[in-house]
Amino acid sequence: MFLRNSLIIFFIFILSCQPVEIIKPVDIDNIRLEKFSINAKEIVINVKYNPIFSEENIEDQLLNTPLDKISKWNKENIGNFGKENKFYINIIDASILKKEIENIDAKKYEEKTVFKYEVFYLVEYQLYNDNDYLLANTTVETSRSTTSQKYISLSETDLITANLVNEALIDFTIETKSMLEIYMSEYLQ
Repeated sequence: MFLRNSLIIFFIFILSCQPVEIIKPVDIDNIRLEKFSINAKEIVINVKYNPIFSEENIEDQLLNTPLDKISKWNKENIGNFGKENKFYINIIDASILKKEIENIDAKKYEEKTVFKYEVFYLVEYQLYNDNDYLLANTTVETSRSTTSQKYISLSETDLITANLVNEALIDFTIETKSMLEIYMSEYLQ
């Protein structure tokens, strides 16, 4: 009897010691995203976004913030050709928020509150000639959100936020392509 109980405890111990699979967040390579070439001598990126640190703003907790992602994409994926014109990229907003909201679809034994994560991008593109006359401009904005349970691990939180930022960046690049083709098609290559 003792041997049987010991074997059962031993097997339970062995099963409980199995490694936990940790999924690392996937970082999107900008090479796979949309690329543009604009007829401009110079491209200027102005970061007008100043994060307001609050209880809901979690940018200070992320390794790759939305601002880093959008700035890097604009630097790497928008090129220039030509000997005149200036192209301004004004990053107005690149925020991520984490809000505690009521779970209206909660069943009897589920949590009554959940976290909602929201990413928002707002960028203004302006093309000026050498005499500082506005030739074309457009504004691109994208937002994406998701929810999670209130009590999750830090690695799950990192995975959720990294995926959300990446998916919002993909949405942003698709919307940018659409808006640039509508408003600046004659200056694109």
